[in-house]
Amino acid sequence: MLPKRALLRAAGLTGLSALARRATGGQLRILCYHGLWLAPGAPFGSCLFMTPDMFAARMARLARSGLPVLPLGEAVERLAADRLPRSAVVITIDDGWASTHSHMLPVLEAHRLPATLYATTWYAGRDLPVVNVAVDYLIAASGRAGEDRGAVIRRIEALPEGERLAALRSYGRALGVGEAWLERRQFHLMRPDEIADAHARGLDIQLHTHRHIDVSGRIGQLVPEIEANRAAILAATGGTTPEHFCYPSGTFHPSAPALLAASGVRSATLVSEGLNPPTADPYALRRFVDGQHVSASAFQAYLDGTLHYLSLARKAAERIEVAVPRRVAAASGMLLCAL
Repeated sequence: MLPKRALLRAAGLTGLSALARRATGGQLRILCYHGLWLAPGAPFGSCLFMTPDMFAARMARLARSGLPVLPLGEAVERLAADRLPRSAVVITIDDGWASTHSHMLPVLEAHRLPATLYATTWYAGRDLPVVNVAVDYLIAASGRAGEDRGAVIRRIEALPEGERLAALRSYGRALGVGEAWLERRQFHLMRPDEIADAHARGLDIQLHTHRHIDVSGRIGQLVPEIEANRAAILAATGGTTPEHFCYPSGTFHPSAPALLAASGVRSATLVSEGLNPPTADPYALRRFVDGQHVSASAFQAYLDGTLHYLSLARKAAERIEVAVPRRVAAASGMLLCAL
């Protein structure tokens, strides 16, 4: 099969991108971001952090595109009623990293782009980095892949809250990693005052569970997690009751939609790539997870709808490969992707 980037370039040059946009115009596009990388060196994690310059370039590109960018709540309502403007886009940001407030929000304001933050809130009221992410970074930055990250995380999280930061710093020093990550609040989440300020400036604050739980493995905790998350958001913002949700890390359970609906939640998003037609399940909305290693052509192809057809072609090729010899399937895949 032809390389993905070559296919995307070919689609743009041949006019297929314009055809894809027209064909998918009634489907909702949802972009997904996390935080920005403020520490020295390359961003940690493939889709967890991107550079501020890259995020600014993405938002500038979106603003220039002329595509309608809608608030999440409005988009969900209009999608269900099949009344979306053509090729409508929603911007979502997961977790609530400190960089969302300090660096992402000013960019969104500059372009007058509405966005939704799915905020997880346990860490928000504590002056602590997110332990598991910080530990993973320290191990990666030190180059000591043999470290037992699970044991380190369990050891630090078993300590009283007031001792955890010192333990993280001690662990980082033992690995020989500097503390620029700490000084720049790289792994801190937004404080309640920052959530309140972001809300006052127009950022839509919605639900992401209180402790960022694995919904697939801890479904029995989903409702109390939603309640605690909602209470923390309302305490910070004093705004309207949050009623939209994002599955932490995309973890899903078949019982979740009914539990969310009973908890007053109107929509929920995954991290699975795709567009959302009017018939889409509002509790399993698909998104495009943007990140440092996502090319500008792939970003544009999602907005155009080209990625939608590339995905369909890849699935068709995989089905063919099951039924016929590999060489024939590869040739069929190239033909399908060229259409």
